[in-house]
Amino acid sequence: MKKTICMLTAICLLFVFAGGALAGNLPIYHQPTQIEAPYETVEYLDESPFSEEDDILQVDVLGIRQGDCIIITCGGLNMLVDGGEGWRFPYVDAYLKEKGITGFDYFFLTHAHDDHLEMQEKLIQAGYTVGQVISPYEEKDSYSLWNPYRKLLEQKGIPYTKMVTGDVIELGGATLTIYRWDAKGINMNNHSAAAMLRFGDAAMFLAADIGGETQHWLLENFDPAEFQCDVYKTAHHNRTATVPEFLTAMDPALAVITNTRSSTEVGEKQLDGRDIARYYITTGTIRMETDGTQWYVYQEEMPQ
Repeated sequence: MKKTICMLTAICLLFVFAGGALAGNLPIYHQPTQIEAPYETVEYLDESPFSEEDDILQVDVLGIRQGDCIIITCGGLNMLVDGGEGWRFPYVDAYLKEKGITGFDYFFLTHAHDDHLEMQEKLIQAGYTVGQVISPYEEKDSYSLWNPYRKLLEQKGIPYTKMVTGDVIELGGATLTIYRWDAKGINMNNHSAAAMLRFGDAAMFLAADIGGETQHWLLENFDPAEFQCDVYKTAHHNRTATVPEFLTAMDPALAVITNTRSSTEVGEKQLDGRDIARYYITTGTIRMETDGTQWYVYQEEMPQ
């Protein structure tokens, strides 16, 4: 498989960050819906503004109730970010079959907790093909769930690459820039690999399960403008509030929450207080499309 992971120079990174970080939020249009989401006043369009000929980044956040199962598609390539707990496999399998997806160019594992890792194992065991797995771990790391997963990758001959802060994955015209605090003595959530997804001037921050300590670390070690985004996949399923200064730096127009609304009272109040539109995956799979100049968002029910 053609290697598409590369390290960009500092100059290139600054150029990429300038493309979206300084421009403010892009327009985000929503499909009219009968559900209560997105909770805030937003602009609606009956149909997607994009045609089949447009180059599109598509992000699907699957409605598995709780857990990150995110499919990124761009330029004919696709990536699964995490996946959720293994017992939710029937829902994910049905969704992939309905969409005609039989494999992935990448699996991106942000950290080795069951609600992020188990689905990747289940999909591999079920015969879905994977071109390459990327994560922040050393092959020799001894995390309890990482060990059997690494052995499975070896058995199936699936290439593995460790990612570190500053690495950039190129995905069919989109880029995913990795941020990972690798200090010793912090918990696995704070060790999560967060990422900024960019396509043209569009930006989405995937916060994995990073906690407040890591959010402060990001603010202290990077220009806060790097984290300005249109869409924020909230940290740790929005169970706790985002560090206010970090949320201000991101300044998202839309939040996507991989949890139930009833389980996120503190995070819900914070987003509500800032008038940030938001969707929860319990309402259905969230699909976001962008051509790099605007977004279109809608929800659809998971196949039964």
